Amino acid sequence: MVDSLNILGIHDGHNCGATLVRDGVVVASICEERLSRRKNECGYPRRSIERCLAIGGIDAHELDDVVYASLFMHRTEYLTDLEPWYLLGIKDQRKDAKKDTSFQSRLMFEERHRERIDAIADHLGVPGDRVSFVEHHLAHLAAAYYTAPNIAPGEKVLGLTCDGAGDGVAATVSLCHGNTIERIAATDRHASLGKIYSRVTMLMGMKPWEHEYKIMGLAPYADPERSDRAAEALRALIRFSDDGLSFVKAGELSTNYCYEYLVREFERVRFDTIAGATQLFAEEMLTAWVKSCVEVTGRTKVVCGGGVFMNVKANMLIAQMPEVDWLYVMPSCADESLSIGAALHRCYERTGNRDHNASVLRDLYLGDSHDRQIEEQALAAIAGRNGMTVQQSDDPDADAVEFLAHGDIIARCRDRMEWGARALGNRSIITSADDPRAVERINRAIKQRDFWMPFAPSVLAESASRYFDDPKDLDPRFMTFAFPSKPETQDDLIAAAHPHDRTIRPQRVTRDANPAYHRLLERFQARTGRGIVLNTSFNIHGEPMADSPFDAVDIFLRSDLDHLILDHHVISRRSRAPQGRGAA
Repeated sequence: MVDSLNILGIHDGHNCGATLVRDGVVVASICEERLSRRKNECGYPRRSIERCLAIGGIDAHELDDVVYASLFMHRTEYLTDLEPWYLLGIKDQRKDAKKDTSFQSRLMFEERHRERIDAIADHLGVPGDRVSFVEHHLAHLAAAYYTAPNIAPGEKVLGLTCDGAGDGVAATVSLCHGNTIERIAATDRHASLGKIYSRVTMLMGMKPWEHEYKIMGLAPYADPERSDRAAEALRALIRFSDDGLSFVKAGELSTNYCYEYLVREFERVRFDTIAGATQLFAEEMLTAWVKSCVEVTGRTKVVCGGGVFMNVKANMLIAQMPEVDWLYVMPSCADESLSIGAALHRCYERTGNRDHNASVLRDLYLGDSHDRQIEEQALAAIAGRNGMTVQQSDDPDADAVEFLAHGDIIARCRDRMEWGARALGNRSIITSADDPRAVERINRAIKQRDFWMPFAPSVLAESASRYFDDPKDLDPRFMTFAFPSKPETQDDLIAAAHPHDRTIRPQRVTRDANPAYHRLLERFQARTGRGIVLNTSFNIHGEPMADSPFDAVDIFLRSDLDHLILDHHVISRRSRAPQGRGAA
């Protein structure tokens, strides 16, 4: 690729992965967990790097730059073998623990810096002078800003990031314009909204950095008055700076070490009240922060990155604010997005200009597709099994529509794998959304989700206005926002809405983003009159989403799903196959 600028972005922390950017276009991006089959994989993403280069059709020597997200990243064993003191935010009491002096910190930083450069040299043969580093929150914001649609050349945009912490920072405010990202405020990691949420997640017996969405899903069931009273304990931890642009500690206690405080404050408080209080507090802080940032900067178009913005309910409230004219949240904006941001930042740093159309993410199908030979090799695992039928098909999605119309549950593994935390049709479990019994059936068959957790819908773009309003043209293609569903069509989506408040987290499916999936929904609507289906990720609870046909077949055999739709084959459990279908 003599005339192209090829940049490899790497995130080597929690939920690690790699991204290949060519001339500002995101060519490939893969989370390592999909390939290692270990949820939220940590460390150097060797498999993802190799797969991204293969998708891009280049060798390592054709890379112009390799860029790490985050100036500092802990070693893999530190992130995978986390001691309770770190997870819980309890100060390290180990006798052999090093003192946190600036000298020790500098030595650790320099040592890890060398190790990360050496990893690239050993793996790819890329010399150290072609390896660079992008600060954590800059990478978060670059991912959001450079991939955002609807930004005119020269338009001034407000950029916000918020997460647990990275490179010592937990939130930032920036002015974005052309190729410039100017940070005007930052929040220290000791006043982190994200850490408060993760500590509550741990307190509730769930996995921090992974199960925060369960707290959000539980919150609507809580009594609002009880939640408001309980939230006082959280309001005592952080407040706003005098200029309103940052969070600061409300007292002496750092949010790093607030777990024991939360245990005391929430003793004998109902579990749903704790969830409601945490979500209420997060919504209060985020909406007030955004309002203040807009007022100070005068910028009403907002782009957001960082794991806190995975909170789709808070995003919904921000989008509804009269102060905000338009909002874009980076899809799957937690740390898995860092490799995208790092690569894009380095790209535009080198080129000195920004083509707004080049890096806009119109779809997230950035992973692998698999050829027919791989598919047929994977199907060998089914050979000789009783109760299974395998049939070749030139149009598997036509079969899928008939299955869906009969209320069956299908798994779909077709075309390129979607990147990020949300299943967007190509690695999805799908069923009709009009039958509330589908929730129990899917949970029993494979998902085993907590009883209060909702599923989400895929909606035909041309029919989206039947099911929800999008007055600010957010075009929710990537499940980054919640919306209130329309009462008159709630029966069509009852299984894909939150059971308590009837909000939905929709994927608006467009023809340009995914022609095959769009056609499936068109056919389903023609068959049933409903342009919406329930869509959840194709995985067993606690495992990564499927990548290859081998993963798809393995998950299908370990579950009780009705059908599996591949690129060239349809697999059914014999008792659920339509009459006349038989083994190929």
